[in-house]
Amino acid sequence: MLSPFWGLIFILAYGEKYWNKKNNFYLIFVAVLVALFIGEIIETLALFDILIGVGLTSLLYFTTIHKTFDYLKTILTAFFLNVVYGLLRHLIFGKEYIQTFRQILFEHKELLITHFQDKPEQLVLVTEFIEKASSLFSKYYVGIGIATVTIALYLGSLLISKKSNIAWEHKKNRLPFGIVYVLIVSLGLLLIPKTSIIGGNLIIILIPLFLIQGSSILDFFWGNYFRKSKFLLILLIFSLVLNYYILLLIALIGMIDVWFDIRKIDSVEE
Repeated sequence: MLSPFWGLIFILAYGEKYWNKKNNFYLIFVAVLVALFIGEIIETLALFDILIGVGLTSLLYFTTIHKTFDYLKTILTAFFLNVVYGLLRHLIFGKEYIQTFRQILFEHKELLITHFQDKPEQLVLVTEFIEKASSLFSKYYVGIGIATVTIALYLGSLLISKKSNIAWEHKKNRLPFGIVYVLIVSLGLLLIPKTSIIGGNLIIILIPLFLIQGSSILDFFWGNYFRKSKFLLILLIFSLVLNYYILLLIALIGMIDVWFDIRKIDSVEE
């Protein structure tokens, strides 16, 4: 619950059985959240992140999935909610968010310096990494936050579809073609020095969507092989977790598919 990422995944995975008692479920959710805020366990920014990123997002998700029975459309609906919230959070809490992050990073840096006092070479590497991470996060925290929620929505959907009566034809996922124009604008903004940060954030926001599209391509062509062999499936999962280059490759495949519809090309060849 205290993490917009893990909290959203677990509420999506286990909240389905409480849907008939959703009023009680979310009443308890908000009550616990307010109690944590009053008890000063969480701050204002965390309160809104959890309230909107977990509570409102999951409520919108369940409402949409029971109306449309379409997982991809449901993910996109919750995605747009978080895009709006991400922009508002930047406008209202931007400085506070960056300041909190830098404070946490500074505290960890002090601990690492103490730990690596006798290892100067490792200390230099760790210090450089922290400084680069701080710089990147300060510029792209909006995109990173939205992308994280999108991934949580996708993972939560996979868990729901395994035990829900609502079937998900995962291999038929297809993003609306209009996303291509957003990508073109993002790349254009990235190339202009004054708007490069905006463009970078937009691309980071789009990557998880292309990753969903790319994973559906994998499912379309090789899904049966992975379902028949648990070893291959486990190997794929470990590869994705340990090597982010593979994730970027899958996202690239998803982006190409939006343009050219790889599955249609395969059907024509057959």
